[in-house]
Amino acid sequence: MRGFPKIASFVLTGILFLNLNACTDTKDPNLLWLLSATQPNPSPAPDGEQPFSVDIDDQTAPIDFVFDTTKTIQVNIQVQTPETPVSGSLVQVFNTANTTQKSIFRAVTSPNGDVNGSFTIDEATRKVTLKVEALGQLYEAEIEIINVQSITRRITIVIKGNTVILPDTDGDGIIDRDDMFPSDPMRATTFRYPAEGYYTISYEDLFPNQGDADFNDYNVRVVFEEDWNGQGEVARIRANFTHVAKGAGYNHTLHMTIPNIVASSYALTRFDYDGISIETNLNGSNTAIQSLEILPRSNTTIQSANSSRSNTTFQKGKSANLEVILQSAINRLTLGPAPYDTFIKVINTAKEIHFPRRYFDETGKDVYMDSTGFPWALIVPGNFLWPYESTDIRNAYPSFKPWYESAGANNADWYLTPVSSEVFPATN
Repeated sequence: MRGFPKIASFVLTGILFLNLNACTDTKDPNLLWLLSATQPNPSPAPDGEQPFSVDIDDQTAPIDFVFDTTKTIQVNIQVQTPETPVSGSLVQVFNTANTTQKSIFRAVTSPNGDVNGSFTIDEATRKVTLKVEALGQLYEAEIEIINVQSITRRITIVIKGNTVILPDTDGDGIIDRDDMFPSDPMRATTFRYPAEGYYTISYEDLFPNQGDADFNDYNVRVVFEEDWNGQGEVARIRANFTHVAKGAGYNHTLHMTIPNIVASSYALTRFDYDGISIETNLNGSNTAIQSLEILPRSNTTIQSANSSRSNTTFQKGKSANLEVILQSAINRLTLGPAPYDTFIKVINTAKEIHFPRRYFDETGKDVYMDSTGFPWALIVPGNFLWPYESTDIRNAYPSFKPWYESAGANNADWYLTPVSSEVFPATN
C-alpha cells in the first residue's frame, strides 16, 4: 500500500510503535506504560509479546477551502501477521463527538489484508475512534482529525488470540451480529448522511453574476443513505429532498447526477405538500443517473417563499424520494461523497448552479466560485436558518466571515449562532 516504508517481518517483543500525538490507545499496556514513564512513579514495563505493532502514515490535508461544512476522510488500513496478510478483519470508525458512538465506516479486509474507502462527517467534528478486530484481538485508537485527509495505518498482529468463528449467513465477511442485512450478500451496512437530522442546501441563482449572498433563492432539505457491502463498497443509494424556500423571482428545477455509476434500477417518487400523497412515480433501469430531475418547477413545489420579513409562517414545500440500485458496487473513493452532484437549473437564465470543486474551465479555474471567491451553493448540517431576503449571510451569521477567512480553521460551527432578527425562523 502506498506510503508505507518496507520493514522486515519479525515478532516485536515488549515494543509498540505509536505516534503519541496522533492517537490514544486505551487498550494497549505498552502505551499506558509509555504515558506513565514521565510520572513520579511510572508503571513497570510490560513483559512478553504484545498484540500489535502499528505503522502510522496518516496524511494531513492541503488547504483547499471551498466553504465546506462537511469533510470526507480516506481510510487505508492494512492488517497482517509478520508472515501473511489477514483477510476478514473488521475495520470500523466511530464518531466520538458525543457519548453515543455512531459507526461511520465499516468494512472487512480483503484477501490482501487491506481496506480502502472513506467516510463523511461534519467539519466541526474533531475526533473519531478507529477499531480493528483481527484474530481475536482488538486495536483501538482515538484520532484527531482536524486537518487529517487520510487515516493510513499498517497493523501487524504479533500474538494470535483464540479465534471464535461466529455465524455469517450470507458469507459477505460481516458476521450476522454486525450485519444489517444478514441474508443479503450485496449489503451489510447502511450509513446515513448526516447521521442525524438533515442537511440544508442553499443556492444563489444569478450565476455567472455575483448574487446578494442571502442564500435563500432555492433551498432544499436533504438526507442521503448508502448501503455498503462487506468490503465497504456502495451498492445502493437513497435520498430524500424537501423544498423549503424560494426567495427569488426566477424559477428552478432540482436535479441530481451520481457520477461513475450505472443504475440497475432507480425509483423516484414525488409527494404533495403533506409528504404522504403521491404525485408522481418515475422508474428506470440500466441507465446512468445523469441530470435526473428530482423536483419540477419551483413555482409549483412551494406555497410560501419562506424568506420574507413580512410573512414568517414557515410552510414546507413538496418532497421527493429517490432510490438507486447500482449494477456494480463501487468504491466510495470513486463515487465521491453525498450530495454527489445535486444542482439546480435556473429556467429564466438557462444556467445550472453546482457546488464548487466539480467543474473547471480550460485554465483550471473553478467554474462555480465567483470573482470574490464565493460559491453559489452551500450545504449546512441541520436546520439552517437562511437569511431574510437581501440580507448578506455575513450579517446574519457573524461567525461566517472569520470562518472562511481562516479557511475553515476557526468557527467551524458558524451556522449555530445566527442573529435571530436577520434569519427566517424555519422550523423542523
